[in-house]
Amino acid sequence: MISPTSPESPLSDATVEMSEAALTEFEWSLWRISAAFLRWQSECSSELAGAGLSGLDTAILHTIRYRNKPKGLGEISRLLGRDDTANIQYAIKKLQTLQLIERVKGRSRKDTLYVPTRKGTKLTQDYRLLRRHLLVSLIQKMDHAEKGLGNATEMLELLTSFYDTAARRVASGSHPVERS
Repeated sequence: MISPTSPESPLSDATVEMSEAALTEFEWSLWRISAAFLRWQSECSSELAGAGLSGLDTAILHTIRYRNKPKGLGEISRLLGRDDTANIQYAIKKLQTLQLIERVKGRSRKDTLYVPTRKGTKLTQDYRLLRRHLLVSLIQKMDHAEKGLGNATEMLELLTSFYDTAARRVASGSHPVERS
């Protein structure tokens, strides 16, 4: 078990408790912003598509359109930082059924790529306009919004690497925790 006094964590109990409290507050905020972001994506895209789209469906559609280059399942997963292939495949099938994306031939027989259809491209364009009208206009009311968003992005990228490292360590069993 790792304790606050182990060699990996030479901090005092009080310092550890303050850091842990700050991390807990951050994680609660992260859950709330994640839920709000997914709700926004779902509501916006569903309204524009005239069909129920989840936040993941929306993210996959935008990822497929990203840089106007066909994307395969692996690239979609990598860009979204996801490893739940079955959920991504389900969303892809749903987007195909709604005629928002279509399959195109890849570099090899087993390499399937996807591109947005005209309908899918229009939806992403309309989404961008609605986003600009509703969200960007709100964010611009904040002082130094661009700098703040840039700093937040850097912090989230760094924290993503910390969470990924910690997840790998737990999965590998390299840091066992005593169970009571």
